Amino acid sequence: MARCLIAVLLFAAACAEAAPPTLETGSLESSLPGAIWPDDPALVTEVDCPDLDVALIAQSTVCTGVLDTEVVTVDVAIDEFGAATAQIREPLFVVVEAADALVAQLKNDLSIDAVRATCEGTVILAEPGRSLDCQAISSARSIAFRLTLTDDTGTWTLALTDD
Repeated sequence: MARCLIAVLLFAAACAEAAPPTLETGSLESSLPGAIWPDDPALVTEVDCPDLDVALIAQSTVCTGVLDTEVVTVDVAIDEFGAATAQIREPLFVVVEAADALVAQLKNDLSIDAVRATCEGTVILAEPGRSLDCQAISSARSIAFRLTLTDDTGTWTLALTDD
């Protein structure tokens, strides 16, 4: 009797493993923020994906989401195990990295001992000509800059502003 029970349990386990994985649109949409922006998934809102054919094991789809305030297009590939990978189509510019570089540039190029710098936004689309207002704070003063993207690879220039 014990052998029969073990055989039935093994057969049931084998059948459970053979079943194709399913991934519903709702679970894909709720898991995408972490795949789109792992550093801070809370920055990703309003994810929208088309309905998936749950009978298909591996498939791809295109979703949209709002990253910080930017609408992004996300290519999603779902493998045969139901794991989804996401890649944003548009080039992005990480604003906090530019603010850190601004502090270093002020110290190295102008000998200004900036304590910190902030720019508006967290992540933006890397569109040539796009400008951001930035503020560098030193122990003695606050300096306003305009950061302008020169291309979609993240290259930028700085200009002092009157603010």
